[in-house]
Amino acid sequence: MENLFFSAGISEKEISHKIIPVVDRKYFPIAKELIQTAKESIYVSMYVVKGGKKVHDLIKQLRKAANKGIKIRILLGKEEDCQLAISPLRDLKNIEIKSGSAIKTIHNKIIIADKKIILIGSTNWTEKSLGYANEANVIINNKEIAEYFQKYLNYLWKDPSKDISPFKNFEGEIIPLIDRQYFHTVKEMMEKSTERIYVMVYGFGLSKAGNILADEIVKARKRGVETRVLLDNEPRINSNTIQYFKKNYVEARFNKEGVTTHSKVVIIDDAVILGATNWSCEILQKWHNTDILIKEKGIVEFFMNYFEEKFSSGR
Repeated sequence: MENLFFSAGISEKEISHKIIPVVDRKYFPIAKELIQTAKESIYVSMYVVKGGKKVHDLIKQLRKAANKGIKIRILLGKEEDCQLAISPLRDLKNIEIKSGSAIKTIHNKIIIADKKIILIGSTNWTEKSLGYANEANVIINNKEIAEYFQKYLNYLWKDPSKDISPFKNFEGEIIPLIDRQYFHTVKEMMEKSTERIYVMVYGFGLSKAGNILADEIVKARKRGVETRVLLDNEPRINSNTIQYFKKNYVEARFNKEGVTTHSKVVIIDDAVILGATNWSCEILQKWHNTDILIKEKGIVEFFMNYFEEKFSSGR
């Protein structure tokens, strides 16, 4: 498995025994090789699959895998933005494709290979995500966690119109988060924080659930916790949020001009949470999302450095 990581340009310093950071431009080669090296099954749940050379290459690799007899399931979110790119896979033997519910949007960005390796995070299969946006993911080699996420996706496959509640307890350094579990976990961790809260998300809306999390950040700042927020340069979504934080003396910035920050990274004390969830009311309270809580020291340090790099160039 280490050959997979090294061939994608990931250095030995970035490797833990179970978890590998996969940020920005490292996603595409890792995703491609993960598909190429799968032996039995591939499960993809993706919000958007849309156009471009890199996306077409991933679709081609899925087609090759299906022709080798590998069983593939693809669960899509935004159906109207997926149909053209996904069309070469329609009606192929060994591939099943399904779209989500009009009631609850499927916003996941996850690949599961052979029920033991997952690639999870913020990256959609679009040229923007694959080519130039800030994106944060991890690859995890853990059969128990992979099987948990696969079971979750199987529930969505049967009925995506309902929230999925956690159906197994996890302890230790890697904890999967599904649907509403994310909001409650982040809120509780913020309430207990003593050292730092760093937030980097694409969209952060100040209504209902988003407002609750914003207030927790302000409360933490008032009790001496270091608080920093980096948001995408999308004024329609984030201007009021930036102003609110600055008014309350929380360090808050837009990313630098000309860059899209699509990462969803939250660092609270000595843990990092990353995945698909933006901080708007609808996404926090209604959409299907997969995220991961990681406490492994080396991985947390990696994402602290990643956050600092992006925050320092913000404005």
